[in-house]
Amino acid sequence: MKRVIAAAALLAAAFFGYRYYDTSYAPEKNYKEFAEEMLKRHYDTAATMTDGLTAQDLAKAGTQEKIGAGPAMFQTLFPSRFNIESRTATNLGVTLHAVQTVLFNPPGVESAVRPAMYATLNQTVTLRKTSDGWKITSFENRLDKMDSLAAR
Repeated sequence: MKRVIAAAALLAAAFFGYRYYDTSYAPEKNYKEFAEEMLKRHYDTAATMTDGLTAQDLAKAGTQEKIGAGPAMFQTLFPSRFNIESRTATNLGVTLHAVQTVLFNPPGVESAVRPAMYATLNQTVTLRKTSDGWKITSFENRLDKMDSLAAR
């Protein structure tokens, strides 16, 4: 009898743990993966992470297109840093207000170890829970600033 109760308690803990993860961390994880695909200009891949947005819609809001001279400015991209500034649960899903810090080297600057420049983008993304998991339903992308890392 003790084993049955212990097994039931373990199953209940696993269920509630998964529910907590699914509502707390899964939307942020999906947003970060989506934002990285946008940065790399993989709009078709990013479109599969959305509900109702096409690759053409995403190309208009593209991260590289919002920064400086556009895609020609990026010789080497490094993994982004993210700061989730606020999270609001609505009846439509979850809205995240975040800052993506893009680290990169412009043409003519070559370093495989350390980026030379950074750009911060203020992003607002709305996610909705679907049968396939969390999907992005809207994405706003605004350049905040760009500078060399030495000036930071």
